Amino acid sequence: MLKNYRVLKGTASALALDDDNDPHIEIRIEANGVSYRIALNVRSKESPHDLLYANIVDFKHPALTEALETLPMGLTDIRKDRPELAIDYVRGGLIEREDMNVAPFQLSGPKNDLRDFIEPIVQEGIADSDVHFYAFGEAWGPENNKPDQYFDFEPGNGIHDIHMNQGDGGSFKATNGPNQDGALLVHFNDTDEWAAIFLCFQSQNWNTDAATGHPVSDSRGGQGRGEGTRRPQPVVASSLRIVAALINPVNGEGGTEAETVTIINRSDMEASLEGWKLEDENGRTQTLSGSLSAGELRTIALDAAAGGPQLANRGGDIILRNADGAVADRVGYGKSETANEGWTTIF
Repeated sequence: MLKNYRVLKGTASALALDDDNDPHIEIRIEANGVSYRIALNVRSKESPHDLLYANIVDFKHPALTEALETLPMGLTDIRKDRPELAIDYVRGGLIEREDMNVAPFQLSGPKNDLRDFIEPIVQEGIADSDVHFYAFGEAWGPENNKPDQYFDFEPGNGIHDIHMNQGDGGSFKATNGPNQDGALLVHFNDTDEWAAIFLCFQSQNWNTDAATGHPVSDSRGGQGRGEGTRRPQPVVASSLRIVAALINPVNGEGGTEAETVTIINRSDMEASLEGWKLEDENGRTQTLSGSLSAGELRTIALDAAAGGPQLANRGGDIILRNADGAVADRVGYGKSETANEGWTTIF
């Protein structure tokens, strides 16, 4: 369990990036004349290294955000003083594993890695002191006679573990606990809008004990993005998502199964499908064509006879690749999702 579960409220004054084997985005925060540092994990020490993340640009949860607005600047002890503010990814209803995508720390191209999502918000906050940051996690300091290693203020103060803090195994198991997950919320006071960033390691299990936060099964949380039977590849930002699949259809005439995958264009613009591909866990692909209008759903029949993808009833992966061959979406499913013949699995 975390020793000092706190929420830090303040304004951003500087941004730094460390470039070691355990990289973070470092944010300097000011609160009532005291400086703090937010250390935001952007890569896992364990494989797979890319994090699961959700970047919610219009976050709405009045019970939480209205309470946060009343907090004083600086650190608030959640367990001691404000237990109702505690965040729990598994039980709190703020985020679902299926809502999270996989993203690398740093990748060439726009809007496809964690830096692209996090840095602009921080830069906006640096330019506007009416933007307030709320970082949930483990607090450290004050470290007297020890300047901060990135921003040189003294004494060193800060907050880290700004990610899910349960469902870990091995060396990180000691910090498991319910109602102590980390997150970064940002309030734009001039428009009264909120943004929220939730982070999780792919190795963390979402099936956890309500008393200890320890994993209670080998499954990391059922179907969802970032799971599957093979080691994940980075997912690039995309408006196209896999939303459903008919994995175990009722046998058609002649015993031929008609497996399907349904995709959606989430954006407000038409999206081309030319050169895009659907792929199964064994690398079998089917090339797509045409386009999707804004908000359009399309169900694609898989052509196994032509060497296209085949969805194994034992569980597996379904991958959507863009015209450049990069993974635009990936979903995993288990045997339990295929048990009922003719039922469609929703991701």
